[in-house]
Amino acid sequence: MTRRFKHASAMSAVAVAIGALAAIHPAPARAEESHYKLVENWAQFPPGVTKWGAATGVDVDSHDNVYVFHRNEAMPIMAFDRNGKFLRAWGQGMFKTTHFIRTDGDGNVWVTDRGDMVAYKFSPEGKLLMTLGKKGVLGDNNSHDAFNGMADLVVAKNGDIFIADGEGPNTRVVKFSRDGTFLKWWGGKGAGPGQFDVPHDIAIDSKGLLYVGDRSNNRVQVFNQNGKFLKQFTNLGTPWGVYVKGNKLYVVDGTKNSCLYIATAKDGKVLEKIEGLSNPTAVTVDSKGAIYIGEVTAANVKKFVKK
Repeated sequence: MTRRFKHASAMSAVAVAIGALAAIHPAPARAEESHYKLVENWAQFPPGVTKWGAATGVDVDSHDNVYVFHRNEAMPIMAFDRNGKFLRAWGQGMFKTTHFIRTDGDGNVWVTDRGDMVAYKFSPEGKLLMTLGKKGVLGDNNSHDAFNGMADLVVAKNGDIFIADGEGPNTRVVKFSRDGTFLKWWGGKGAGPGQFDVPHDIAIDSKGLLYVGDRSNNRVQVFNQNGKFLKQFTNLGTPWGVYVKGNKLYVVDGTKNSCLYIATAKDGKVLEKIEGLSNPTAVTVDSKGAIYIGEVTAANVKKFVKK
């Protein structure tokens, strides 16, 4: 073996070792190139909780209270005020597989259980108000009252409910009235406009337009509330979670890219990017512009504020 070859082999071994360490210990979140900074230890945990479980959902209400849905058997739904003070928790032993959490205009709290294929509506205090789906019952794309891919949901100003039923065999968005009456569905498997391949997440803007994270097609599709396709964005990575605030679209990519894109909701132009996250799957923004991101494998809820 030549000296040159020995040197190259040694350098290759070092590179492999460094790569392995990077995979085990992901780089810290980097916001220094953006207008945001990370807020450490923003949440004040109650007795009995010392850390986050896998954080699959996070959202804020009109008062900037923060609701977190994480994989903690005793306190899966936790609420904090804008300063991180713990307010309340509920849902002990209720969920098979926690997924997304959303608040509506009346302050109600909605969660999706991907394991039992149901969605629940709660009052802000935790009283169960509605259940969509049948616990443990699977449906197909044509089902009116059962799901097989329950992932995410949003609620329009008039109370209509839109469910992304796509993390599983189903590939659709389902529309219900405010009282839970089935109205319609759209989608189907494919890569064409209005078709889906894992419609995993959904958001709504102030005009009522729906933004669907079509995860395996690596795009965000935009629809009106009747399911009419309007446009799509293909430059925002693999959308694991979407949120719209004002004229900005927030998309977290939970693949190896592990980042947040902040783009214009009008044309998808990327304005900023926060990197160094760890399997982010949910994102929300409060009235002051603070960003909350739920991470699954890192079991964390990160908060970023403007510098």
